[in-house]
Amino acid sequence: MWARLGRGWSMARTSFAVLRRCPDLMILSGLSGGLSVLGMGVLFLTGAMWVWLGADSVALFLAGCLFTFPPILFALVVTIEFCTVALIHCALRALQGETPALREGLSAASSRLPQILGWALLLSTLGLAVRFVEAVLQKLGFIGEIFGHTLDLGWSATTYFVAPVLAAEGLGPIAAMNRSSVILREKWGESVAGEARFGVLGTLFMIPALVLFIPGLKIVTEHGAAAMAGLGPLLMAVGLVYGSVVAIVLQTLNTVFRAGVYLYATTGSVPSAFDADLVIGTFRRKN
Repeated sequence: MWARLGRGWSMARTSFAVLRRCPDLMILSGLSGGLSVLGMGVLFLTGAMWVWLGADSVALFLAGCLFTFPPILFALVVTIEFCTVALIHCALRALQGETPALREGLSAASSRLPQILGWALLLSTLGLAVRFVEAVLQKLGFIGEIFGHTLDLGWSATTYFVAPVLAAEGLGPIAAMNRSSVILREKWGESVAGEARFGVLGTLFMIPALVLFIPGLKIVTEHGAAAMAGLGPLLMAVGLVYGSVVAIVLQTLNTVFRAGVYLYATTGSVPSAFDADLVIGTFRRKN
């Protein structure tokens, strides 16, 4: 765990050099996060509506969910991928020494909208199917967990470069997946054992948010919002704000790092802002 934490910290520090020069990149991650929260809210309210309307009819409830959930989920995935492509476009330019404007990233993503729609559809179908199978395997004991982890690794590795390919090369979703897989094989070989992630670092930075939010929630539920001069809602608000900022920063750093790895994998040159060993070691060959 400590090795993964140290690697995540090094990845974040490397990417932060780019973010410090182009802080506006966080706006795209913030936009993605804000719209995602809005989409999840709509999804929740829609579900609550069908629970109420279908209280006396299971068929009505199932039909309502079937016809409303997929379009909302698809719109949510499109929003996230659109912002990701815009951010990667800006990150690629920043890594090449330019100072990108946000409108350029949004314009670039708009020009790739057909490809983004296709990729979002693939994620909303095949991607969800992969996650479902992985979740089922995880419940089948030790062997199932191994196969589930292998499936997760394979899907994550195969799709790692899809967003950069969409942003830089404009390929369609299937071609982008194939291109992502080819890039991975050509640079790291046919079989890889892992992918560097920010996961452990993100968990560590999220702990203070929980330390603030959970006691605040406990105060509100047990004593009311006005208790202790409103301390409960204050703690919850600070925890939410802190957690949101951390999520936005880490998401931006992760996307910037992925753009840097893509540049290395396609050009053979490590961006000057990045550590060569760190980028080259993004994926590990299986022994």
